[in-house]
Amino acid sequence: MIAETSRLILAAAVMLAVLAGCPPANQGADGAAGADTAGQGKPILRLAGVEEFDIVMLESEPVQLRVVVYGWMSDSCTTIRNFEQSREGATVRLRIITTRPADLMCVQMIKRFRETFPLETKDLPPGTYTLDVSGKTQVFTLP
Repeated sequence: MIAETSRLILAAAVMLAVLAGCPPANQGADGAAGADTAGQGKPILRLAGVEEFDIVMLESEPVQLRVVVYGWMSDSCTTIRNFEQSREGATVRLRIITTRPADLMCVQMIKRFRETFPLETKDLPPGTYTLDVSGKTQVFTLP
């Protein structure tokens, strides 16, 4: 009797282990969610990690600036959602917003990126400004 109970417990444990490794019915083998799971749970929004950035001044009239940002995200599901630009006096701030689905399990890993963002300059008079990208700063001059 005890031996049979032990075998049943062992069989149940093996079955649970096998089932734990299978994706849910609405996911493919790669873990991608099916169409019926879209929109469940609010996405998680965060600021992207920024390592450094370069300011590129295009030879155009009026002057156009691009910001090349080198940064990272903390998991395999996170993507860049958008960016926000604001200005206080001579400081221009650029924030890169990331998004990730709240209801997905993602591989925790550093995912590096290199993205270029346009910097709005039409309302900036000629002068020297500080660009702040998530706490990293550089000075630039508009002719």
